[in-house]
Amino acid sequence: MLKYRSDIDGIRAIVVVLVVIYHAFPSLLPGGFIGVDIFFVISGFLITSILKTEIVSGKYSVKDFYRRRIDRLFPALLVVMFSVFIFGWFTLFADEFMQLGKQLAGSAGFIANILFYSEVGYFNATSATKPLLHLWSLGIEEQFYLVFPLVLYFAYKRKLNLVLVVSLLAGASFLLNVISIRENVERTFYLPQYRHWELLLGSILALLMHGEKSKRPLKSVAFPLAAISLSVIIVTAFTLHSTVAFPGWYALLPVVASVLLIWTAQDSGPIKSIISSKIFVFIGLISYPLYLWHWPLFSLAHIINGSTPPDWVLLALTALSFVLAAITYCLIERPLKHVKSWKKKTIPMLVLMMIIGMAGYVTYAMNGIDSRANIKVSKEVSRQLIGTIWQYTKNDNCLERFKTTLATSSPWWFCTLKRNADPDVLLLGNSYANHLYPGIANNSHLKDLNVLSIGTADVTSGVLVSKSANQTEQMKFVDDIMLKTKSIKYIIISGIVSKPDDLYIAGLIKRMSTITANGAKVVIFYPHVRLSDDIKACFSRPLKTPKKSCESDLTELKDIQSNLAYLKEKVIAAYPSTLFFDPNSVFCDKKKCSSVRDGLPMYRDEYKHLSEYASMSVGNDFTVWAKSNLPEILK
Repeated sequence: MLKYRSDIDGIRAIVVVLVVIYHAFPSLLPGGFIGVDIFFVISGFLITSILKTEIVSGKYSVKDFYRRRIDRLFPALLVVMFSVFIFGWFTLFADEFMQLGKQLAGSAGFIANILFYSEVGYFNATSATKPLLHLWSLGIEEQFYLVFPLVLYFAYKRKLNLVLVVSLLAGASFLLNVISIRENVERTFYLPQYRHWELLLGSILALLMHGEKSKRPLKSVAFPLAAISLSVIIVTAFTLHSTVAFPGWYALLPVVASVLLIWTAQDSGPIKSIISSKIFVFIGLISYPLYLWHWPLFSLAHIINGSTPPDWVLLALTALSFVLAAITYCLIERPLKHVKSWKKKTIPMLVLMMIIGMAGYVTYAMNGIDSRANIKVSKEVSRQLIGTIWQYTKNDNCLERFKTTLATSSPWWFCTLKRNADPDVLLLGNSYANHLYPGIANNSHLKDLNVLSIGTADVTSGVLVSKSANQTEQMKFVDDIMLKTKSIKYIIISGIVSKPDDLYIAGLIKRMSTITANGAKVVIFYPHVRLSDDIKACFSRPLKTPKKSCESDLTELKDIQSNLAYLKEKVIAAYPSTLFFDPNSVFCDKKKCSSVRDGLPMYRDEYKHLSEYASMSVGNDFTVWAKSNLPEILK
């Protein structure tokens, strides 16, 4: 049995406070996120200390190890997950609840880190709107403990040098980390192979301190080393910013400092006295439930408020986090420690975790269960607020007819075709071209046109300046479609930037040579007004009254029309038959512009993509315009 170290609970207290302050007030403590890295080191140290003792004594059992992991992690985690699910049921719109369901399912399987990495890219929702984002770290840990105990066990049985084996693993993981960080920061942040060196450094310390010859520091150097290590952690928390490529080399600062602090703290005199005091130890004891509670509170408040809550709300939620953590520890975690029967504790918790995971999956599969009666917003409004990825993102007709590796290699890929046949109409552009699909493809006033929406790149991406290989590949792929598919009679360009400069216009004009090669009629849609409203704030929801007005003046509209006049002049000079259509009549009259029309939202997400209702409205206005400008497209 390992001797309890109160100083480690004191270290836990420090790092969990760093994380909570960072999430509540990031400008106050911009590097507070390093607390998670220090938690990894502590975890690696403690678990390896236990494993080493059990393996050497012949008491190691795979079943017992994982039972203890479940008994340690599940009680507080289940309370938080069920609480967030219930709260979300009564407060979240369908798209929000659907995403929460996905997060619950991923977290229940301890793959939240992989899930959140898969969402990085074209539409990466702000982290503040992901209530279970913080559970990525549990995924990293548990993926580590799926393999590491067995590695340690077999290395010991083969009489290998454990410190050397673990050091080689740590070195390999760190090397992967510093190589990968140059190419993809998000991948390096979320995936386990780039993070496990942090746990492994804690493991190395455990093996050294619990070896045949305990490697404890001399008391004469323990205090200065502990003081320096603690100072490095605190200074890093105040000076490091989330904009740096992290983990990478930067992670060495808090990780090495925490290894040294764990090594020296118990012999550090005054420092040990402080971090072993009752208040530090208590916060350390509740650090796990505190970590679990604080982020969902901040995130849900952000979602309901529509933006970052006021400071006084964040302060209140911080205090509430401590209260809920203390309650969870005292009434849930501590009493369950006395229940020794795995049939009464471990198995029921496994079943509950499967239930909440399945509930999350069903919620996601049912698109957020928009039939929930408690959401006091009409089902139609909720259906319009579907989020960025909608039913017109992709379909089998398109994916089968226009096969490409881009469909899987791109973070997001739009590919929708009305019928599995040669298209008549191409919606050319990014997601702001795709959002026109229902308004054009399903419009009863237009001919029964086979409409294709494909790609995620702006019409000028990769023409003059390519920011990525993906952009260049997309341009070549779509150009090939336009050149080889002679059935395309109409090309609608949308997603034009609202403030095009000369370089942008030059790129568009150069692309027009390919666009017009087969004689297709080209219509360029003006950008639509985005307005400044949080669209969900325009509708009633629990705990939040709707805004009194979701209208604005004509300033943005006039800016768009003024900026596009120059582009229009240049394009028509080069390609006189090009047509231009302004869709903003669905948003604006002669006095104002509005985010809501006929009681329905004009946008479906925070990126101001058109809702299905707005897309249909734009399609209807387009048919009116077409009577005078493009009559051949009408029935």
